[in-house]
Amino acid sequence: MNIVFDIGGTNMRIATTEGDVLKEIRKIPTPKDPRSGLEAFTRVARELASDGVDAIGGGIAADYIRDGVLSGASNLPEWNGVDLAHEFDSVFHAPVSIVNDTVAAGIGEKTKGAGRGHERVAYMTVSTGVGGTCIGEDIGASPILRELQELIGDLESQISGTAIRKKFGIEPKDLDSLEERNALADILAEALKKIAGAWQPDIFVLGGSMILGVNPIPLERVREKFSVVPASMAELGDQSGLIGGAVLAMR
Repeated sequence: MNIVFDIGGTNMRIATTEGDVLKEIRKIPTPKDPRSGLEAFTRVARELASDGVDAIGGGIAADYIRDGVLSGASNLPEWNGVDLAHEFDSVFHAPVSIVNDTVAAGIGEKTKGAGRGHERVAYMTVSTGVGGTCIGEDIGASPILRELQELIGDLESQISGTAIRKKFGIEPKDLDSLEERNALADILAEALKKIAGAWQPDIFVLGGSMILGVNPIPLERVREKFSVVPASMAELGDQSGLIGGAVLAMR
């Protein structure tokens, strides 16, 4: 029995898996204090896997994870510096694999979602923020070059949910103007052209609430303006990170 997780700035999802098949899933708020978060994770994981854990895998909203230590967790600042791999291993005595949450979601979409069958899958999430990764055949993530970091940061300032709230003073789901949403699609399409040039993917998979939610950025408009490679909507919803975690745990 493996434990997989997707820890975001607002909620964390924890599940058990058999192979890459998700079993029971729990969703709880993510405490801002890491000690409280680890206690909550441990309690739920033990309830789900009372007979023991073979491996643990998943993603967390931190830009950098080196040897299990978190940094760049802008939505969970108090978690920066936490050695999450060590914390999990000390409790469950099982191998631990942790990646950025966008990478975990990209692995899920490549193996079980809209990117299956493609060798190189670029996954972009447009939600409260914007993130991106490119997953290769070996399930490894391509590095985000500095120029891409700047591009994604600029994109976040223009088309993310946070940007919509700041510009229009409304929730993104309430942006019913097709003209405004088409303008967001045009911005996204231009960014995808530059990202495609760096990563050379076979397909772009787009996810996140600004793509999948109410009054989304129109995917057809994105496809109309961006024709370098196919662009597809993510298929796994909020389970993509958990499925990516399952793949990591099996490896």
